[in-house]
Amino acid sequence: MGRRATGTVEALSSAIRLKFTVHGVRHAETLDLKPTAPNLKASHRILAQVLAAIQAGVYRREDFFAGAGKPTATQTFAEYADEWLKTLTLEKSTRRSYKTALEATWKPALGDKLLVVIRFSDIRKAIADRASDVSGKTINNHLIVLRSVFSTAIADGLLREDPTEKIKNLKHQAAGPDPFTADEKESVLTRLREHSDDRVWNYYDFAFHTGLRPSEEIALKWSDIDWGRKKAMISRAQVDYEEKGTKTHRVREIDLSRRALAVLARQRQHTFMKATGYVFENPNTGRPWAGVQAQLRCFWNPALRALGLRHRDAYQTRHTFATLLLMGGVNPTYISRQLGHANTGMLFKVYGRWIEGADKGAEAAKADALMEHTGGSTNDELSRNRPRQDM
Repeated sequence: MGRRATGTVEALSSAIRLKFTVHGVRHAETLDLKPTAPNLKASHRILAQVLAAIQAGVYRREDFFAGAGKPTATQTFAEYADEWLKTLTLEKSTRRSYKTALEATWKPALGDKLLVVIRFSDIRKAIADRASDVSGKTINNHLIVLRSVFSTAIADGLLREDPTEKIKNLKHQAAGPDPFTADEKESVLTRLREHSDDRVWNYYDFAFHTGLRPSEEIALKWSDIDWGRKKAMISRAQVDYEEKGTKTHRVREIDLSRRALAVLARQRQHTFMKATGYVFENPNTGRPWAGVQAQLRCFWNPALRALGLRHRDAYQTRHTFATLLLMGGVNPTYISRQLGHANTGMLFKVYGRWIEGADKGAEAAKADALMEHTGGSTNDELSRNRPRQDM
């Protein structure tokens, strides 16, 4: 290793000068910045990054100085990312997830670097370091945030190239649906009815028989129920005390089965006259559910353990609703509308194997019979014409 690179920052009358040595040649860069305290602090930061690049053997003048007297950027990644986050109009839960991505993944690896000197290899190393702690899906979600930061920096004219452009998402195995069988569903509900408050039993009975997302069900209000038409309007969701639109940002109307209507009839005595207007509430607090974690911890997980059932999160109530309808031969388009999918493509993608099994082999039998009577060879003919193999 060579000697540690050194340099100086000089305050001039109306500018700031940086001095440093590259391969034995003395360089001086005059920055078109007034020598104020903030600008001097930024200049020291630029110099530190210049010296680090020299020491690593990767210094390029154009990375730091766009032209005579003009620094390409004086902000670190952390400073710019913080400003970027303030410019976004987001729901609180989304803002929290963006901030988590920055604080947990990107700031520890890139935060102290000047925005302009971050390279593809810096990001790739950050991903490699983080991959041992979190899933590929988490990293891919965090990359959405990083890409947005750099695309904004390019739009601001701070960067010429996007270092995330060639960064690819990590491959990961997406967890598919893990629904309950009809018998398992009933055993869970029986357990909750016999060992929990009626309000818990009602909540999960409704979940299993409407296919609502948990965030949608806890946000359901009595004013959303149309008793005459036997329908419910799904127009909001709730996450961590924050009410927002549905996942697809669409209002939908769902049909209420006799089972779902029976749940609502039982639940009326608990919450119908309350000022909050919510259908379901936490029996431990007497207030509407803020999220699903308390439900899982206090009621759902203990019920599954007591029954000896494989652990699954409560979102599987939605998958159970969909798969039981599919296996019963209900039209996929109707199920897709009930679930609030943007189109049936999502239903086929998520529940394809249940759709294929819904006919219990009837379609395969039809195809086989059709082939038998369209001039093709029969099995006997195929056997007679099959080439003999040498013994």
